[in-house]
Amino acid sequence: MLMSNSILIQTKNLKKIYRVGKERVYALNDVSLDIEKGKICCVLGTSGSGKSTLLNMLAGLEKPTSGIVQIGKHRIDKMSEQELAKFRQLHTGFVFQSYNLIHSMTAVENVALPLMFKGISKNERLERAHEMLKLVGLEDRANHRPNEMSGGQQQRVGIARALVSAPKVIFADEPTGNLDSKTTNEVMSLITETVHKNNQTMVLVTHDSSVAEYADIIVRITDGAIEEIIA
Repeated sequence: MLMSNSILIQTKNLKKIYRVGKERVYALNDVSLDIEKGKICCVLGTSGSGKSTLLNMLAGLEKPTSGIVQIGKHRIDKMSEQELAKFRQLHTGFVFQSYNLIHSMTAVENVALPLMFKGISKNERLERAHEMLKLVGLEDRANHRPNEMSGGQQQRVGIARALVSAPKVIFADEPTGNLDSKTTNEVMSLITETVHKNNQTMVLVTHDSSVAEYADIIVRITDGAIEEIIA
């Protein structure tokens, strides 16, 4: 599938169908979407709308029933599990609602972890991780473990971990779902500023319209189908 040079992520007629007894449930129903390089795209929808399923398809965490998912020159829907794992290590970063930090590790060790899979030496991993923690305003928490930090601080560590390997694409699943409104604004400002500064592409899903306002493109999804695209 040929894409314009400005488009990094594309889906074409994407469907995900689950069988529940004799019923066919469409989690995604014919979703076609283009996301430009360097843009933040927010998929906005209520619980059960299909937004997390779409994110999982784009990240290669679930296989579509039919349709195409392409990132750059890579057909994600055609890759094996091994190829997908390698692709994610090299090209993507993830920010999770529940932070997904390893509680036995310090903040700097958590941030440095993705670099281990790239064969980078321990000293360089830790140096880069310290730089990222400084960027997110947590250099004084480098040696703290997750249970010694607030939710907002843990999410900043999660953001630093997602960004440390300079991925082309960042996926964020309800990144502010566990945060209060003040911390949400701080975290979203940090994400948008950093992603735009580094000319990265981000796809985030949320049910919160105030979070969606930070995006360049808002894709409203209802019952597995795109209802509206606001650019």
